Amino acid sequence: MPPTTALSSPLLWKCPQCTIRALSTSARQLAVGPEHPKYIEVPEPPQQNLLYSPRVKGVLPVPRDIFAGKTRDQSDSKAIAEATRRPRKARAPLEGTREEWKVKMSEVRRRNLREGLESLRSRHQTEKKRMSDKSLARQREREELLARPEREDERLTAPSTSLDLQALLHGTVPDPTRRQRLAMKRINVETKAAEKQQERLDALHTLYMNARSFIVTPEQLDKAVDEAFGTQENPKRFGSTHMGPSAALSIWGEGRPERVQDMLNAANGVKSRSAMDSTSKALETSKDRINTIAEVFTGGKMDKEARD
Repeated sequence: MPPTTALSSPLLWKCPQCTIRALSTSARQLAVGPEHPKYIEVPEPPQQNLLYSPRVKGVLPVPRDIFAGKTRDQSDSKAIAEATRRPRKARAPLEGTREEWKVKMSEVRRRNLREGLESLRSRHQTEKKRMSDKSLARQREREELLARPEREDERLTAPSTSLDLQALLHGTVPDPTRRQRLAMKRINVETKAAEKQQERLDALHTLYMNARSFIVTPEQLDKAVDEAFGTQENPKRFGSTHMGPSAALSIWGEGRPERVQDMLNAANGVKSRSAMDSTSKALETSKDRINTIAEVFTGGKMDKEARD
């Protein structure tokens, strides 16, 4: 047994009032009961971190297309040679002078312009070819999808119907009563045409009957004026009594003038309250009906003298 030193005994002694603390960095296993969710450790997937893309302030300008709107290609060898041609007179400046620096800068500008145009031309052609290939691939994919036959599961699960959808969408709709409807419409059209023709004949006959009293000559006009107003030697006077009551004309000679209310009552079918008005209205109505029946039987309009 090895000998013990003087320091070993105090280090092994533990104070009963002190807390025992482990000097380990690993987490201690929690003493949980069976009812705790952490009693059985279930593996979990790693946390999915949402990629954060910071918002870039401002708007970048649209790059200018140097090949748009040009009637001549500025990137071919001939145009590049004309744009970067060397001076006709070669200069040999002294070394270390400003003239030598200018010559070097001119050569650098020519080289940069030549390389820039060639690279832009190459990039333009590459991008154009890429877009063309992408468009052709989309067209081929679309044509393939359109020409692809119907899947077997879709055909088997499609609803069955007795209607011909193509004939219903692109053809004529079946109409079993079409002939009857067309015959009825044809009869209606003929009836309307006959009614219009009869109305025109009646209007023409009425014009013919009224044409007998038309004034067409100056003599007839003078005669009508003399009958209405009299002559210069013997004019007609209305309401004057110095020539005698028999010579004076009155507006009431042919009866009371028809008022607006009377016309409204006749149009609306309102009966008058007085017995005389009702009798006169009934007589006028009966006379109009008899004249209408006579016109139907005779086949033409009757003039005013025949009516009276």
